[in-house]
Amino acid sequence: MTDSLLEPRHCVSNNLHKTARAVTRIYAEEMRPAGLARSQFAILNVLETAGPQAISALAEHLFMDRTTLTRNLKPLRSAGLISRQTSTTDARVALIAITPEGRRKVRQARRYWRRAQARMLQMFGETQWRALERTLRELRALVS
Repeated sequence: MTDSLLEPRHCVSNNLHKTARAVTRIYAEEMRPAGLARSQFAILNVLETAGPQAISALAEHLFMDRTTLTRNLKPLRSAGLISRQTSTTDARVALIAITPEGRRKVRQARRYWRRAQARMLQMFGETQWRALERTLRELRALVS
């Protein structure tokens, strides 16, 4: 008897969400001392790496909708970890930039992130992770 993949228990979205929540718990536990949520850490990493970003570009990079991103930016801005500035090429565009304090915070948090990453890789295995990461990238490209 074949197990139909069209049964709700095989839902791609639900299975991905459940897995993401379980993995997120591990990262949250390890990163708690850094005082950053996973999404805040991701935002600061992008800004540190890519430089100032328009909200729409940042949202696209993070696969977030603009309203969710805007909600996530508020505490970062209140804490002085990011700033909002006007683009020099288009005054209608606001750019989000990481501040020196934000750089210090993300570098401190990276130490805890590495512990979480090492913990996950030890549990799952580097070879399995590389294969899954490749598959997830392919799936993201197909659905984007």
